[in-house]
Amino acid sequence: MASEHPEDLGFTPKKVLQWKNGYLVIGVDGELQKLSNDYSQIDNFVKPFPMSIRNATIIGEKLIATWLDSELLLARMAAINLNDKLVQGVDRSELRVRRTIDKALHPAASSWSHVLDAEPLALNSNKRSFTFVLWKKGIYNMTHEAHEIWRRKEPQWKQLSKLPRAQETVNVIVKEDVTEIWSRGMGLNIYDLENGDLISSDVINSDGFLLDVFNDGEKYLLQLNDNHVAMLEDKKIILHARLSGPVSDARWCDKKQGWYICGWREIVFLSAENFEKVTLNEIPIYYDEIRNLALFNDSKWRHVSLGEEE
Repeated sequence: MASEHPEDLGFTPKKVLQWKNGYLVIGVDGELQKLSNDYSQIDNFVKPFPMSIRNATIIGEKLIATWLDSELLLARMAAINLNDKLVQGVDRSELRVRRTIDKALHPAASSWSHVLDAEPLALNSNKRSFTFVLWKKGIYNMTHEAHEIWRRKEPQWKQLSKLPRAQETVNVIVKEDVTEIWSRGMGLNIYDLENGDLISSDVINSDGFLLDVFNDGEKYLLQLNDNHVAMLEDKKIILHARLSGPVSDARWCDKKQGWYICGWREIVFLSAENFEKVTLNEIPIYYDEIRNLALFNDSKWRHVSLGEEE
């Protein structure tokens, strides 16, 4: 790859999503920036809505996201077509005076948008539908046009009922035929994606509590408290590791059979046989191990080489 870096973003990024025409960068204050496959910027970044984006997923050419403002106690869920030019939304000051549902404001250029009456906890999708969880409300599965397929009550685990916040949803993972709901106390409920029937309910045996789950097929990386991560296969933890801080992103590499992890001022490669890391001055939020290129929370791209790629 050429030595030149992609252009600085101009805002603080927190997540990078890939779609068929390139990438979408999400900023901490709700910014959206489309990138080409070589990370060149497409148009200028915009904020379609004056709230931070809590969750986001892409189905085909459509971004489905939730926006949350904890101070104003407002939340939205909306879909935006990524083939269209992204549009700047209203100022936050307008939200303060438009509080009723009939006068509610919505993300700019959204193909559909709904007011949420509870905090969105998790959101994920496959090619056919998306599943999300609302605090104290339940689990919902919908088509990309927001037609409800099924809903279920909030997931529960009897063995976690006396532990504070242990049943709180941490993440949802949508696979080809099932939806997985993971809780802070390591609870795992698996639902039939077609009809929402509960298939199995387990609690993973591990110390600590769960902060996030990263998944690729049958491979899982669990982000635990106290800067620990764990590799999970067949519902059993096969490896623990301690990092320098929280995880921003993690991606499975089939070629090397391990996880590339963006951590606290470090990028780590973790597998059953290896633990490699490079220490950095800034916090990486995305790493492309093919190009040896990382995006950092200061909006800059830098080349980072972690070991020798075969």
